[in-house]
Amino acid sequence: MEVKYRGSPLWPILVEVVKSLPLYAEHKAYVRDRVLPEKPDISAEELAALLGITLGEAMVLLSELRKSWREVEEELRRPLPKPKYSYVAAGGTFNEVHHGHLMLLLTALRVGRKVLIGVTSDEFVKKLGKKHPVKRFDERVKGLRKVLEKYGWIERCEVKKIDDPYGPTVEDPSIEALVTSPFTYFRAIEINDIRVKKGMKPLEITVSPLVVAEDGKPVSSTRIARGEISQGGRKV
Repeated sequence: MEVKYRGSPLWPILVEVVKSLPLYAEHKAYVRDRVLPEKPDISAEELAALLGITLGEAMVLLSELRKSWREVEEELRRPLPKPKYSYVAAGGTFNEVHHGHLMLLLTALRVGRKVLIGVTSDEFVKKLGKKHPVKRFDERVKGLRKVLEKYGWIERCEVKKIDDPYGPTVEDPSIEALVTSPFTYFRAIEINDIRVKKGMKPLEITVSPLVVAEDGKPVSSTRIARGEISQGGRKV
């Protein structure tokens, strides 16, 4: 239902009004951290009833925090805005560059002129206990670079190997912001704690929307490996 009304000329007005509500930021954090991890396919009506908020606020919250695979494809066709920061970071394993990864990278490019992409090393992958086979580092980087070239992002991105969850973000003072997925937001908090202890400025944190597949569940490399969905989020 919320997707249907986003094309309405009244939608921008609703978004502006909702975002001015005193508890909007608090509700957004709660939905991102508590609600969507438990029920990623929650409807706006269900969310409104759960939080005791208006349907309009629920619709805006979900539009900010969750994207369908189709919406990601729409977002990819839109021109990139002028970035707010000079240098931002994002990271992942990138075994299969799926729509969740595309949304993460797109979000990073929207806020940063230059994007440092940390890719987990083979040694680090072993420690993560992935529930599916993971390609070698060189193969994953090759696939990532191919995607970056496809969308014309390669010149604005720098790929680096990382051997731990933090990488250069706890060492490089030139990094201004960090883009995470909803499920790795906690790492951003850890990174900022480390930076502050080192006397460094904390990073601005931007959380990329959760991307859900055709079945309403999150797009993930594990689900792709199991043959549940395609890289684009369609049911197989």
